[in-house]
Amino acid sequence: MSENNYVNRYITLTKKISLLEEKFGRDVKLITVSKNQSYEKIIELKRLGQNDFGENYVDEAYEKNIKISDTSISWHFIGKVQSNKIKKICTLFDWIHTVSSPQHAIKINDSCNTLNKTMNICIQINIDSEDSKNGIMLDEYDNLSSSIENLSNIKLRGIMAIPKAGNDSTEAFSKMYKLYKKHLNLDTLSMGMSSDFTSAIENGSNMLRIGQEIFGKRS
Repeated sequence: MSENNYVNRYITLTKKISLLEEKFGRDVKLITVSKNQSYEKIIELKRLGQNDFGENYVDEAYEKNIKISDTSISWHFIGKVQSNKIKKICTLFDWIHTVSSPQHAIKINDSCNTLNKTMNICIQINIDSEDSKNGIMLDEYDNLSSSIENLSNIKLRGIMAIPKAGNDSTEAFSKMYKLYKKHLNLDTLSMGMSSDFTSAIENGSNMLRIGQEIFGKRS
């Protein structure tokens, strides 16, 4: 796939998502995963109506924030949360999708209090119990969510998961949906990437994180 075709691929993807939204009667927010992509591409996709972008690396996101002054963009942190990066994450981002410990939640809350902002967060679930992935187990959700519910500068929006690569994700997505539906205070089920977004929407997702389907495979 030619790198210059990312605009056409983005348009094709949004049409696919629109058809699935219509089929399942549910709005689905697309986060364009823009890590390792130029700020010019972000600006072009923003011009086409894309408002939400996901970044994995704090320093890369910082450089893009300097060059892109559009305050209507919503920035989503989807990388691993590190304690020494939390202050910078809170400065740059509107969402954090990868919270998995009360200690990190407290530090996020304290940083956001200093910044006079409220951070939208998702708790990351290690849905397939992989040693290589961050996140909590399904049965740990209640303890973590209750430990952060009184933090005034955090808004718990939902849950996020990345199923095991190469597996049929249907069972993992089904487990996530059941947890999501148990907690009526949540409004975000963040699951589904380039390889499995159709299945994710079929199983209740209302937020996708997609990069490769738009920008092509990294060389």
